[in-house]
Amino acid sequence: MNQPVAQVKSQHLLLVDDEENVLNALVRVLRRDGYTLYTAKSVNQAFEILANNPIEVVLSDQRMPEKNGTVFLSEVKRSYPNTVRLMLSGYTEVGAVTEAINEGAIYKFLTKPWDDGQLRANIREAFHRFEIEAQNQRLHHEIEKVNADLLQLNHVLEQELHARNMRIRRDSSVACVMQEIIDHLPLGVLGIDTAGELVWMNKNACLFLGCKEAELLGGSIDCLPEPLRSQLDNYLMSDATGEFSELIQCDAALLQLDIKPMGVTSRSEGYLILLSKAEEAIS
Repeated sequence: MNQPVAQVKSQHLLLVDDEENVLNALVRVLRRDGYTLYTAKSVNQAFEILANNPIEVVLSDQRMPEKNGTVFLSEVKRSYPNTVRLMLSGYTEVGAVTEAINEGAIYKFLTKPWDDGQLRANIREAFHRFEIEAQNQRLHHEIEKVNADLLQLNHVLEQELHARNMRIRRDSSVACVMQEIIDHLPLGVLGIDTAGELVWMNKNACLFLGCKEAELLGGSIDCLPEPLRSQLDNYLMSDATGEFSELIQCDAALLQLDIKPMGVTSRSEGYLILLSKAEEAIS
């Protein structure tokens, strides 16, 4: 069974020289390496090819009638900075070539006549350099995107945290106001959860029961004085779901006991215990 052949990405190489015989010689040497080859005999023709094709590597002659290779490759660098640029010349214009290399316009300077093996190796190295730079750019863009996403996520989390803190402050403020309101009621008010644990009480409840809040909160109804403890215990053990009212004698005080299940008009659970002096109780 034939296996599918993996497609190899084409590599695009532009050769620039005003002498056609030089171009033909370069093509003969480099075509065996599988490049997509473009040839230009003038700077204008070279820029036209660059504008319409994905050129990765440019190999240019130095001595050309319109512009020399140093000027041409410097312009290529400005317009197509990702290309890898090489110069090929039979002249040793050290000053111009050195300046171009220092400015980054030229990656390598090769001399005529060239060695075929060395020329091919330098072109392969130029394409390898292009790929490394392209991978670095892709990685840089990916990192920038990840950082931008993280920044956006952090902004969203900060907004959610701010909104949550505002809700907590608002709820805390409301709870304080409600506590103060209930503390001013002429009733003793206690809250117990479904497990029979005392979770809330006001000042009058402490006064009626003769206990301190710290002694009762967080404990079970077993901490409450008799006969309130027995009444609550009997109520909870009976699995009652309705309201309950009873007069109880607590020390020297006759108290009206009212038990009201929570959750009738809200999602609350547990029971509200109301205590009032018998003479103030509403029949």
